[in-house]
Amino acid sequence: MTDLTIAQTDPTIAKKGKTRISKGNIKIGNNTWNINLPPHKTCQKRACFKEECCYNFKAWRMFPSVRMAWDSNWNHYNEDKTQFFDDIILSLTRAKNPPKWFRWQAAGEIPDQEYFEGMKRVAVAFPEIKFLVFTKKYDLYFYNIPKNLNIVISAWPGMEIPRRLKRRFPIAWMIDGRETRKPKNGFECPGHCPECRACWSLSKGKDVIFHRH
Repeated sequence: MTDLTIAQTDPTIAKKGKTRISKGNIKIGNNTWNINLPPHKTCQKRACFKEECCYNFKAWRMFPSVRMAWDSNWNHYNEDKTQFFDDIILSLTRAKNPPKWFRWQAAGEIPDQEYFEGMKRVAVAFPEIKFLVFTKKYDLYFYNIPKNLNIVISAWPGMEIPRRLKRRFPIAWMIDGRETRKPKNGFECPGHCPECRACWSLSKGKDVIFHRH
């Protein structure tokens, strides 16, 4: 199944409050909640985002329900940053079938430090849930990170990862023929989260390799 098909079947409009929360899809697993933002408004232009090759941008452009949900999240966050995360906490609190797994930014990026602080607040409120985020925002201040929030630094050809991050976090490597830094200790993503879940528990020194498709 292609990424676009996954996006099309993603029940992104599930919500309580104004923040739109996806409750899972075929790729990352059912009942794996995730929050998404529009990539062209939050991702770094110098990183992986290019409109002609970004899967998430294609989904945003092709599927009205996806575009509405991601844009709504971005607008809501900028209008009321505290309420944005309050909505997530309320949805998790009221959930009849709360998730064991939660992924931040299956689409889009952590936009700023205040957003990261909100992610931490949600993780502290739900210590029984494992939270995961991949990020290329190397300039964020990563401190007082809850044990159930796993941060994986994303690598991209041509982007230099600061040494301070290499010493602290696992790295996700994107291999497309241009990357020369492929680690010897990395394991290759099987492409289907429910069969693996390793990324939610990756630790420093254990990297993951993704092959671009």
